[in-house]
Amino acid sequence: MQRIQFGLNTEVELLMFIGNGGLQDLDYINTEPWRNNPRKNVEVLIDAYTFRSNSKMGYIAFMKTYNDNYAIKSFHLDNNKITTRELGSNSNKLTLKEGL
Repeated sequence: MQRIQFGLNTEVELLMFIGNGGLQDLDYINTEPWRNNPRKNVEVLIDAYTFRSNSKMGYIAFMKTYNDNYAIKSFHLDNNKITTRELGSNSNKLTLKEGL
């Protein structure tokens, strides 16, 4: 997990970040079976979301474990999105280009 990209140094800080509303604009992506599940006879589902934290766009995925607890499977910058700061500067360029 690359929680350090969000200034979170420990798992406790990560859980506090989530519990205190750090996942802004949480957006559900999908639910799919865990591809690397070592127990092929037990289905484990992964729920994936994107979110914003200030100007950073992130990705988080949860999985329900074999004993019915939930675990954070992934937490990192969303490689498919740019930061909101970059989005703002890109949208200005698009506006200028479209106006030509």
